[in-house]
Amino acid sequence: MDYSELKKIFQELKRTSPKEDLTAHIIFTEDSFTKEYPLLSRTYRVSSNNNGYWTGLISRSIFAYCLDVTSDQGVRLDWYMEEEGNPGGWKVEDCYILEQMRDAAAIPALSQTEQDDGTVCYFFGDTTIRVRESREDGTLRLEPVAGDQAACGEWADLPIDRVYGYCTLLERHLNKGK
Repeated sequence: MDYSELKKIFQELKRTSPKEDLTAHIIFTEDSFTKEYPLLSRTYRVSSNNNGYWTGLISRSIFAYCLDVTSDQGVRLDWYMEEEGNPGGWKVEDCYILEQMRDAAAIPALSQTEQDDGTVCYFFGDTTIRVRESREDGTLRLEPVAGDQAACGEWADLPIDRVYGYCTLLERHLNKGK
C-alpha cells in the first residue's frame, strides 16, 4: 500500500477506536539516502499511536524504529519523510500493516518445533517462521532467522522484513498477559 492509504487507515482508527492500535512497516526507497542501505536499514516499524495520526493534536510527531537495530531507534519520521512535507526527504517505497499480513489471524492456533540447531519453528496457517528465542526480564524475544509461505501449492521464502513483522506479532501473542 502507499503511505497516504496507511496514514488514512491509522487516522480513521484513532478517530473511531482510540484505544486500539495497529503496527506497520514503512520501507523507504534506496535513493532516499546518500549511501546504499540494505532492506532492514530502510524499514521502520511504526505504531498508529503516534501524534501524527491523531486529529486535533498540535504535535504531528511520528516516531519509528528501524528494523536494523544498529540504526535509528525512536527516530522522528515526520522530520525526514517527503510524504510528511519535507521536499527531497525520504520517499516511501512500500508499507503494510502487520496485523493485516497473510496468516496473521492464524497465530493463536500456532504450533512450534525446536530444531537441532537451537532455533524454533513456528507454524500458523500457511506460514512458517524460524527464530532464535531468548528471554529478557521474563519476556520472550524472537530473533528472526527465516520464513516462508505456501502459495499456489509451492513454498516461497519471505522477505526478511516480513519475517520481522511476524516475529512482532508472535511476541505479542506469546507474551500476552505478562
